[in-house]
Amino acid sequence: MVIERLGYMVPRVMQGAFLEADQAIWTAALATQPGYLGKEVWRPADDPDRLELIIRWDNRAAWKAVPARLLAETEARFRAAFPGEAAFLGCTELEVTA
Repeated sequence: MVIERLGYMVPRVMQGAFLEADQAIWTAALATQPGYLGKEVWRPADDPDRLELIIRWDNRAAWKAVPARLLAETEARFRAAFPGEAAFLGCTELEVTA
């Protein structure tokens, strides 16, 4: 299993709208892809404006096989649904070893 970890800074007052749009748009789109296993959202206790999206994939090949067109279209839909402030902090790939 491979983990795709995405970090965002989203003001706490906007997180409900961000997470609602993320669930309806991003999670729904990714769930149609082979190898998608699920997703969790974490908020560090010491940084309440930060969100960590943990996306589980069966393997790296499945994650990287998601079509670029789907990613671009989904991002455009998300941005239209959530025009608020959300700073992307980056993506980290993690491999589950145990």
